[in-house]
Amino acid sequence: MSARDQEYFAKRAQQERENAERAEDMTARRVHQEMAERYSARLRDMTMSVPAAAHA
Repeated sequence: MSARDQEYFAKRAQQERENAERAEDMTARRVHQEMAERYSARLRDMTMSVPAAAHA
């Protein structure tokens, strides 16, 4: 995936973490945290699947 995709998932993960911090309801907080982790996992998967030569 492109650098643009990576930026999107990183931004969304951060936004969800911020939403979790602001949430007063514990269920909403947990859902935001789960979404943040899903975005972060997607970002990790993307960066791990890039061949080493692409990082050079």
